[in-house]
Amino acid sequence: MTRGLPRTLVRAAAREAGLAPPRLGLKAVTTGQGGAYRTVFTFAAMQVPVTDALAYAAQKIFDFADGKVRIKGGTARLQFAVLTARASTINDNAALTWGIGSAAASSATLAGTMVNVLASTGRTLDGAGAALSTASTADIAAAATLDGTATPVDLYLNLAFATGTDIDADGTIAVTGTITLLWENWGITRKRRNCRSPPKWGRCPAGQRGALSRRPFRRFCLSSPGSWRA
Repeated sequence: MTRGLPRTLVRAAAREAGLAPPRLGLKAVTTGQGGAYRTVFTFAAMQVPVTDALAYAAQKIFDFADGKVRIKGGTARLQFAVLTARASTINDNAALTWGIGSAAASSATLAGTMVNVLASTGRTLDGAGAALSTASTADIAAAATLDGTATPVDLYLNLAFATGTDIDADGTIAVTGTITLLWENWGITRKRRNCRSPPKWGRCPAGQRGALSRRPFRRFCLSSPGSWRA
């Protein structure tokens, strides 16, 4: 990361907006301030296990700060690779469905809050062996508001195989690519401690903790032997 002011601004935005969970192959960089942000997710062969019994999986990619989150737009370009034996786990040319939502996948049919940020998108895993598939691209077609005032909103990348015959045993998918989100937080409810502005140079407002009156010092000068006053 660039040193100096750019790094300071990125860190400040991350503290205010939210953070990505620690995950090998996942990186999130957030920029912006005042409630308006841009977050870029970079995936470098991030592994997502998929069980045969469920045929779906989810990976949390972001924890928003508390408040109402407005997703304004964004775009995604992802590629997928199967790291396990294709013949016995996730088959050749398996039909993968993926999307982004505020809830983790709970069904092989992605719908509702599982894809309320980026709609369900299909991609045939046409990569031979462990090779990457053809890129799958999608845009956020409609803005969405997610209420995180009571419980902060999470963001999940959800994967599923709607056709049961596409997966024969537990397998692992590696995700590579980027997702860019433009969003706002309409009301960060983080509490701040009350504070006072520092006094102007050379002034100590009455009642401020640590302020000293000049009167005792003046009395001391007037009553000391050898005082300048007769």
